[in-house]
Parts: sequence; structure tokens; C-alpha cells
Amino acid sequence: MIPFDGEFAENYVYPFAHGAYDAVQPAPGYTPGTNAFEILAELPEEFQFRAAATPKHHKPLQSMLDHARRPRITDPSKATSSAVKQMPRPAEPNLHFGWVCVDATHSRLVVAFRGTEYFQDWLDDFDFAPAPYSSIPGRGTVHQGFQLVYQAVRANVGKLVQAKGAGLKEILITGHSLGGALAALSAPDLLSDVASQLSPIVYTWAEPRVGHPDYVRFFDSRVNICYRIVNIWDVVPHLPPVLALYEHEGSSLHIDSGLHFDIVENHVLITGYAPGIAGWNKHHPAHLAPLVGKTV
Repeated sequence: MIPFDGEFAENYVYPFAHGAYDAVQPAPGYTPGTNAFEILAELPEEFQFRAAATPKHHKPLQSMLDHARRPRITDPSKATSSAVKQMPRPAEPNLHFGWVCVDATHSRLVVAFRGTEYFQDWLDDFDFAPAPYSSIPGRGTVHQGFQLVYQAVRANVGKLVQAKGAGLKEILITGHSLGGALAALSAPDLLSDVASQLSPIVYTWAEPRVGHPDYVRFFDSRVNICYRIVNIWDVVPHLPPVLALYEHEGSSLHIDSGLHFDIVENHVLITGYAPGIAGWNKHHPAHLAPLVGKTV
């Protein structure tokens, strides 16, 4: 396992994870339609029937669809549960689920999934039901609700990676919260198909557990650079619980953003993760760890 690189996480990966929430402007330095391409959800015709039949499993996807096309938590004063509950839901579903960006300088493709500011929607009545990993049959069991979200974007992500990854050397997959779950579900799927020629790097933020031990073993056999960045005060990375037989893939890197008494403040990027990774880097000078994913 290549050592965790905090500078890479803070200065390179974080802007992609943060920019994934904005359907208008991706990470700084990237332009829509030129070197940044929208990840769009495609809802199957039977979606409404499946949603009605399994309302708990549907909650993560509905939370994603309810998110505005631009982030509304833009400063620390808005990173509270009360502020989020008062945010109006858009009239139309938001089908933007992130960006696929081409970093030609480093011969790297970046897949960045967004999460949702309404994560309490699925936390309040969380369902632990598993289902077989449908992308690659026989490779383990994963959380049914998270898989429903991934299935909504799987075809679009695959097309983008196949089209934009030609001639590149690496693929970086990242995401925050539910976006981290999407990263964990997409990585082995992409590497088994359209990204088989790309070396994988997975860095996630506030990622919940996505699979049972059989899936985790499969993931770890395919992805040898995977770090989950976890704020020690954040509850989301502890769900679903280990008592429900869920495990984390890869390796964890714990940061400390400072204790807050609001779960939103501990979880969102600008208050729960940006200060934490900055603090980690302050106490772990860059010269002590080689760059992860550096092109040489």
C-alpha cells in the first residue's frame, strides 16, 4: 500500500470532491464540456414502482435527487441541522451526480461523485438490507440503498470513463458521503471493464460502509490504493453498523475537525473535513510521505 498523502488529499482531491456538488462549475481549473463532463443519473422506468415497493431502500436516492444543482451550505453558519431542514427542495429532480474530469498534465482521469446535504433523510430511518453486487455477479453483497443510487449513474459513468480515459494512465475516484459510497461501488466495476487499463487511486471523504466481507475482499483485491478520510466526530462512516456485518474497504485515515454538537457540522466538507485535513497536514509534513499517484 502506498502511504497516505495528505497534501495530495487536501490540495488535489478535496477540490474535486467539493466541486462535485456544483452542477455549474466543477473543480477550479476545469471547464464543462472541455475537460469536465457531468455525471448524470438515468432513472429507469420501473423506478417509481421499485421506490414504492421499498421506500427505505429508496431514501438515499431520493435525498440525492432532492439536492439543489448548486450547494447551499456555502459557509459554516449554514452547516447546521436546523439550516438544512429549512432549505426548500427543488421542484425538479437534480440528475447531476458529479463530474468526470481529464487531467492531461498528470495523464489522470478523475471521477468525482457528490453526496447530499439532506443526508439526515436516510440517517433518520436507515435500512441495513443487503443485496448481491449487481454490477459483477458473484462478487459479494452490498447495501441495497447505496446500490440503487449507483445503478442510476452506472451506465453514464461507464460511457464517460470509456470515452475520456483513452490514452491516460491513472484513474482517481473520489466522493463525499453518499458520493464516497458511489466511489466504493464504482471502482471495481470500472476497473473490471472500461478502466481496466488505468491504475486506480481511491480517496473518499465521510464514506459509509458499503459492503459485507465478501465484497470488501473483492474490492481490496482490485484496488491497492484506497484511503477513506474520516472525521473522528462524524457518525456517517460508522453506518451501517458492524453488527449488520458491514465492513469498510481499503484503509482509514482519521482526522480531527474539532468537536461540534451538530451532526451536519461534523459531516459536511467545509466544516467537518477541510479543517481536519489541514490540521493533519500541519502535523505530518509533506516531506515525510511520498506523493500518492504522482506521475513520474
